[in-house]
Amino acid sequence: MEISELGRRLQRAHGEVWLRQMKGDPYADVLRGHAEDPHPAYERIRALGPLWRSAGGTWVTADHDLAATLLGEAWPHGPVSGEAGQVPVDEVGLGGDAAYYERLRASAATAFPRSTVNAVCERAVDGLAGNFDLVTGLAERVPVDLLAETFGPPAPHHRELAEACADAGVVLDGLLCPQRLDGSRRALTAVGRLRTLLVAPNGDAAPDTRDAAVLLATVGVRTAARLVASAVLAVVDHSEQWSRVADDPEHAALVVTETLRYDSPVQLHPALARADVEFAGQRVSAGEQVVVLVGAANRDPGRFPDPGRFIAGRPADVLVPARYHRVTLPFARALAESVVRALVAAGRRPRRAGQPLRSRRSPVTRHLLSCPLAIG
Repeated sequence: MEISELGRRLQRAHGEVWLRQMKGDPYADVLRGHAEDPHPAYERIRALGPLWRSAGGTWVTADHDLAATLLGEAWPHGPVSGEAGQVPVDEVGLGGDAAYYERLRASAATAFPRSTVNAVCERAVDGLAGNFDLVTGLAERVPVDLLAETFGPPAPHHRELAEACADAGVVLDGLLCPQRLDGSRRALTAVGRLRTLLVAPNGDAAPDTRDAAVLLATVGVRTAARLVASAVLAVVDHSEQWSRVADDPEHAALVVTETLRYDSPVQLHPALARADVEFAGQRVSAGEQVVVLVGAANRDPGRFPDPGRFIAGRPADVLVPARYHRVTLPFARALAESVVRALVAAGRRPRRAGQPLRSRRSPVTRHLLSCPLAIG
């Protein structure tokens, strides 16, 4: 597609979302990604019923029980195409079926021994001192360092890998929210570059290994960075959680589980119906888009008492997106648990040193640009 045509398409799509928001559509409010806290819009959608059709034609749910069904495999659905925003769905690996992601999950599971994950995270934590940025100094660093150590490239290309991961990170948000033209162009270029940078240490990567590496570099790095940052803030903001991890490092797993519920690293998950179906008394036609508000469903007051409070260890039926996130979320979770353990073991609890800054047009990942912390 010509650059001028892509720019017009992105601008037109963004204008349509803006117009729907101005007319009071709460889903359009979510999609624009401008609100510091999306939960008021989530609650407006929840009040409209378990399954509601937005002005743009997308079916949306914030209901925990229905979300659990829609995130499963028991109904006929497939991935969204990303065509409107020219998201490189197939090149990234977002267009596969359940069996494909099960193969990639198995490949990724063997690629990252816990000892390697811990070593990467401990090195990153050991380098922290004084004032530092949680995002650039830790949360975005550890997933890229782990990919570099596992799949390559050689050390002189590590900066290039980090830049390509950052540029490709808009892919998830671009599935639902039209990105700026320059960002979309960089993402397309970055995905192609990642496919050449990421190889097995012996230089002979199997197809599933290469595909898993690219998926993790694009979707997984952004997801892991969000989960790592949120889990760190959980122990920074809640002294009792810091103390419990200090007493029992395995408590970090409960901190991360509650982080997945309280501040889901993937807030929205879309799918396309492949046949006519009915949910909650609503008929969804083949070809229509259905979006689960994962961040809202994980704070459904009908399922979680006091849902706006962080309570690690609560009995929780935490929802996580399926399909490609079967590969990315175990990667993200392993890093988040290891970072929390390493940070607490280092002994000096950081404190917030300023206000966090988030990306606009980032309704899916609510991407953090910066979050200043201080030690000492």
